[in-house]
Amino acid sequence: MRSIYHPVLLSIDFSSYHRGFFVRWEANEVIDITHSQMPMPIASEDVPLVLRALDVLQDPAYPHPWTAAQETAFTFTPAEQDRLRELNFWDDGEHIPPDLPRRVGRRLFRALTHDPRGAEALKMVRNFALAVDRPLLIACHFNAHAAADVALASLPWELLWADEPTPLLTERRLSATIERRLKHTGPPPQPAPGSGALRILALSPQAGIPPELRQLERSVRMNALQPLLERQLAEVRELSPVSRRELERVVREWAPDVIHYYGHGRYERGEGALLLDCERGGEEWTPPSALAAAAGGVRMVLLHACQGAMTTPGTTLLSSVAPALSVAGVPVVIGMQFTIRADAATRIASIVYAGLAQGRSVQEALAAARIALYVSESDQVSWFVPALYVRNRQFGPLYLRPPSDQMPALTLSASSVRRSPIIRRLRIQEEWRARRKSRE
Repeated sequence: MRSIYHPVLLSIDFSSYHRGFFVRWEANEVIDITHSQMPMPIASEDVPLVLRALDVLQDPAYPHPWTAAQETAFTFTPAEQDRLRELNFWDDGEHIPPDLPRRVGRRLFRALTHDPRGAEALKMVRNFALAVDRPLLIACHFNAHAAADVALASLPWELLWADEPTPLLTERRLSATIERRLKHTGPPPQPAPGSGALRILALSPQAGIPPELRQLERSVRMNALQPLLERQLAEVRELSPVSRRELERVVREWAPDVIHYYGHGRYERGEGALLLDCERGGEEWTPPSALAAAAGGVRMVLLHACQGAMTTPGTTLLSSVAPALSVAGVPVVIGMQFTIRADAATRIASIVYAGLAQGRSVQEALAAARIALYVSESDQVSWFVPALYVRNRQFGPLYLRPPSDQMPALTLSASSVRRSPIIRRLRIQEEWRARRKSRE
């Protein structure tokens, strides 16, 4: 038997001013409300370059391209290299250093604890959680519209890394989770846990995805969900092709708990979008506003799409798919801040769905997925990619099914995912797609 998830709650609220940020710390069980100041960890003008450097590491081929598309993505101009070198984000071998996530995470941690009052607040809360053997749930509050706050929220806060061997979110004893909350007008929802099998609507657009690759992804996903299906803990429906009208109809008629999107995402010129099918053939990039309206009433959206949660300075957070869905009222959105590997995304989904179906909280399920990726990947670059957006009246654990102290259902082990012939073929298909794109 396992204890019900009962985390120590820490709220960190950021508000910009002309020289940096005011930070409001609140953890009712441990500390009184504390205020500190914080500088911008990375200058706003440097944020897009740093995000691009982190994104490059998601490609297992880096730094040795074998396609024209990879060569373009891997190339940094002399000026960009000089700037990254000044930031200590470029190595002597003239490449992005493999430990860039640690370097960025430590810079974020040093900025957050720059003020002794902030450092003491975080230290006390962390030590308390460890002393009482309870997980730590951190809510970061950002203004959805202020330009300075957008630059701050664009950074991967999931990388927070003190001067310790492992980052904050991968300490198994602490089992910490960071969720993002956007300060926005309008009443947030207060969803209650549902009942029966977890209803998962899988969206698999035909646009831009070869038929064989779509079938391979479906096979891997269904294989991961099979233990839940056999125990009638989950029910899956698949929609393919996916047009806006069909998406709205199925959500309205079936009322799924979760929407799982597998397809192409992008973030260009300050706006995020997902690629859907047109009813009469063809494809269209669909903006967050239309997706938010179609997903009304859904408890959770998981975006198995590259850059579905990416933002950059100079825009609003609502231009990105995941934040826009959150503000529109979807209680839980898990999106990818960077390009995501197919096997990593599948493993995230399998662990998260298994936990949710058996009464684990969203935060606990995602924490387990992060640790699994951190342990299983040799280069350790996928664990921080998922970003969790929460819109809920109360701060605390969120459940899609009533809380349970039972162990989660079995899922594919990391080793079986790597050995799976389906996963190997899926990687081959992704490589084929990249080659074809480079020739076009």
